[in-house]
Amino acid sequence: MSRYKPKTNHRAIKNSSIFTSLCDNQQPREKEVNDIVTRSVVRSGLSYESFVKVLIQSALSRLSIWTQADLERLLMMAERLKLDPLNNEIYAIETQVDPSKKSHIVLVVGVDGWSKIINSHPQFDGMRFIESEPGDDELPLYFECTIFRKDRKIATSVREYMYEAHTNQGAWLSHPRRMLRHKAMIQCARICFGLSGVYDPDEALRITSRNSLANTTIQNKGSEHAGTRNLNTSSQPKTEQSHLGARFVKNWVKKHPGSLQTTPS
Repeated sequence: MSRYKPKTNHRAIKNSSIFTSLCDNQQPREKEVNDIVTRSVVRSGLSYESFVKVLIQSALSRLSIWTQADLERLLMMAERLKLDPLNNEIYAIETQVDPSKKSHIVLVVGVDGWSKIINSHPQFDGMRFIESEPGDDELPLYFECTIFRKDRKIATSVREYMYEAHTNQGAWLSHPRRMLRHKAMIQCARICFGLSGVYDPDEALRITSRNSLANTTIQNKGSEHAGTRNLNTSSQPKTEQSHLGARFVKNWVKKHPGSLQTTPS
């Protein structure tokens, strides 16, 4: 009786050769262990091709161009903060102050990512929020976040004010309380756990908007009526922001009439 001999799948062999550099009988070489891309692929449980494909569609989708250094920087920060770039817990965006120069890439951590950082920290011992009384527009004047650590006697508290944080854009219009609560939580976590090198989505939006405004100013500089256009473009957000701040300050004074009283010298 002849023994059955399966057909050779040359396609599978060709595809599997891509991963021979990643693992050899589940015992990666020293060079591979020290490679951030390899470690990220292994943690994801995906194949190398699938990992890169999903990463391009998620954490790198906001970039028009990126380098190996940008990829490694993103993965290193994700590993340090124990975040998943495939689920957009951390991602990269590009900002461009001068169109003639290379864009600058910044790393952004979403709200879910910040929550994960806080709750997974070994010294995290609870968090508390305080919402102020609403002003005339029924919005809170501020949100205060307090984070407790097991290794500290004094908790860290950060208060974020609505008139300073509100951008009149996006979710700030539909969910202002939630956005202010997130803002307070993120800023408190940044101070309490010493986090740096990353931005929250709101900060990223401000950076992009500011750089877009700078680009418009640069492009209009050589035009005949550049001064008038630049004045109108740059002054409008400041005017809206100043009116917004004045409204909240007015509400604050109404709620706390004695807060602005001065003592005689």
